[in-house]
Amino acid sequence: MDLDHTISYFRHGILFKPRQLFKAISDEADPWVDQRNLLHSIFSWAAISIVLLTINFNFGLVFSIAYFFHLVFDALDGADFYPFFPFKRFVIKGFVKYFSNQEIIFDTCLILVLTTLFII
Repeated sequence: MDLDHTISYFRHGILFKPRQLFKAISDEADPWVDQRNLLHSIFSWAAISIVLLTINFNFGLVFSIAYFFHLVFDALDGADFYPFFPFKRFVIKGFVKYFSNQEIIFDTCLILVLTTLFII
């Protein structure tokens, strides 16, 4: 679950309803089509990165890299991803099935690689 998705869950009244919240976060479908919009756009990434890099370069650099890879990993799953939102002509649907064994294996491998790189 992305932190910015909590806005959608709050707006639709399920943030404090555990059963409905679990159903929403464990399903690839976006029932309200408002979870991957403005903040999941390359335009937002660029604008926020520029502002943060200007205010504090070191923090901005780390945040910008993390935000970019967040967008890359969102593009890997099968949910609709519009990298140029609000322009919806170009949509990406990745190859990793959401909330599946495939995703668990992918995430585990990624964690192992990152841990190994951190230790070295």
